[in-house]
This record gives sequence, C-alpha cells and structure tokens, in this order.
Amino acid sequence: MKCLVIALMLLLSADSLLAQNIESLYECIYKYTVSGQDKNKEQFTDVGYCMLQIGAGVGKFYDYSSYQTDSVKQAGCSDRIISSYKLREQKNVFFFDQTVYQNSPKGKITVQSVITPNSYNYEEGRYPVKWTVEEGEDTICGYTCRIAQGEYGGRTWIVRYAPEIPTQNGPWKFTGLPGLILDATDLEGTHHFSAITFRSSSVDITPLNNKGSITTSRERFIHAKNKFEENPMGNIPTESIGEMEIRKYGDNPSESTILINGIQLRMRIHPYIPLENE
Repeated sequence: MKCLVIALMLLLSADSLLAQNIESLYECIYKYTVSGQDKNKEQFTDVGYCMLQIGAGVGKFYDYSSYQTDSVKQAGCSDRIISSYKLREQKNVFFFDQTVYQNSPKGKITVQSVITPNSYNYEEGRYPVKWTVEEGEDTICGYTCRIAQGEYGGRTWIVRYAPEIPTQNGPWKFTGLPGLILDATDLEGTHHFSAITFRSSSVDITPLNNKGSITTSRERFIHAKNKFEENPMGNIPTESIGEMEIRKYGDNPSESTILINGIQLRMRIHPYIPLENE
C-alpha cells in the first residue's frame, strides 16, 4: 500500500520550469562527505547536509541550511527570524553551493551555482548518467536497495536505489533509475551522499531565481569553477569588484563572511575537491 500511494503521487509529469512554488510531496535529507588530503598531506573529511525535495515529476536538491531558510519564510516567520537563518547559511563552513532542479524544465536538469562575484545557471539533459544495474542488495533507511554503476564528470559512481520508492530522483544530478537513489559514492570514496531521513514534506519547492544570473553551458561553468577554486581570492579580477563587505563574527577568520557585489566568497577550510573533473 505504501508503495502504491507513493507511486500515484510521484509518477506525474512537470511541463515547464517552475514559475511559482510547487507542492513538495516527499523529502530526503542526505549527509554529504568529502574526503581528501590538505596541503600538508593530512587526511581530512568535511561533512555537510543537503535536502532533496520531491514534487510531482520534479525535484530540487540544495544545501540543508538553504532549505531551512525557505522553511521559515514559508511559515511566515518574522524578519528577525528569517535573518537569523540567512546568517546560518552565510556562516555554514561546508555549504553545498549548487542548487539542482531535476526535470525542470521538462526533460532537463537546471543547475545554479556561484563563481564569485557572479551567479551562473546552466541546463543539461535530465538523465546525464547512463546506469548499469549490478548484482547485490543493501538496506538504507529501512528500504531494500538495488545497486547500479555509472560514469559522470570524470568519475565512476556506485549508487543504491529503492524500487519501493518509485521516483527517478536522487541526490545532486543522479536521476533516471526506477527508485529513489538513497546512496551515491564515487569509486575512490572521495564524495559520498548518504540518505539519513526520508519523509513526507510540508515545505513547498521554491522556483529558480535567475535574476542577475548568467546563463552558460555546463562545460564552460565546470572549467571556470574548478580553475577559480584553486585560488578564489587570487582569481577574482580586481576590475569586477564594485563593492566588498566583510562581516566578522569572532576572532577566527573562518567565521567571517566576505561579500563581493553582494555574492558571498566562501573561504574553505580544506582544499576544494570538485565533484566534476570534466
């Protein structure tokens, strides 16, 4: 019965890019970890959290702190409370800086991200990964999962999906399997998305706001983003800086927020390891 109810609610189609809030039926919280070495060859693991909202034929994947801000806005909270949640976003030292709309517009994935001091958006096909189903099963969040493998962005990914939740969504850009993808890791174990909660939703999916955002291609964005993150401060052209604001919250520089032309420059504690190498 649970499977039937979810199927009836999710296997609908979205005909156009979100122009207004749309009802989110389910949501899945993912723990996102990145493991690597710093400049001193010391091992590190960064941990953050993301939210996947699942509506009728569409999905939205973004940082959990941004989802929380959306929540208090939709709840009609005071400006003071909303500002406090926005501050949480700014102070989030491991912020997932991509917002991914799945099947919006229909047949496409739309991504919005930042290369300070600009915001960018681009589209690609709804199913960017070609999956091969593998042998074996696993259990995640109480759901029996099957295993699949695919290539994307210069990495090989292993995912676990739950046919009992018949939606083609998943974390980040991982879509197109007959069941919600609850776990995804690259073969090297560098990037790992792992579901920790799947539940009914009470927060609408907010639409893409591309005002002031530069439309580009995926290839151009990935190349520019990966190069920029090698040295963020050094890669910002001086002539592009109209205004700069530094907000300090304590003695630790990592607790400060830098805004350039109103776009945040996030100072990472550890080296940037791209999700997409190509």
